[in-house]
Amino acid sequence: MITRATTRINCTVARSLACALTMLGGPAAHLAAQTPPSLDSATIRENRELDRQLLEAHERKDPDMVLSLFSRSPDVFFIAPNGTVNKGRDAIRESFVRFFVRLRSIHGEIRDLSYSPAADGVIAVGTVVFHRQLADGTLDDRTVVWTDFRRKEQGKWVYVFRHAHWPLASGTSP
Repeated sequence: MITRATTRINCTVARSLACALTMLGGPAAHLAAQTPPSLDSATIRENRELDRQLLEAHERKDPDMVLSLFSRSPDVFFIAPNGTVNKGRDAIRESFVRFFVRLRSIHGEIRDLSYSPAADGVIAVGTVVFHRQLADGTLDDRTVVWTDFRRKEQGKWVYVFRHAHWPLASGTSP
């Protein structure tokens, strides 16, 4: 049997949960604000430049240039398209060393990209097509879908984490 006391407790719990989600920036935060915050044009321009630099680092096959675009935080991580989790700057660098050695060349074209404000940074979601020539001369185009979180550190936008993956082929089940 539902009593008035139970109803009051359930309403209090629901309000508390909504309040907590608002403070944490969860879904209720957007409902409470009615209009999600947007990014200013300078922030968008600077984040596009970060993405451009990452593509340039790929074209140069330069793992140190890639690493320079990541946070100096010891908690930084990169999940590679093959699913390998690389925690820390040394692991990220080594991941790109292994990746670049398998290539003669690589060129990326961003096909879709969006940015959303989040806490003290920006979440990006995008798709890039990499046109690659493997070390054995084979030509290979790969689509990569990614999400990442970036923030400004010492006046420069950097990746805090990045998760990239190759989408499943059409008709393939997980």
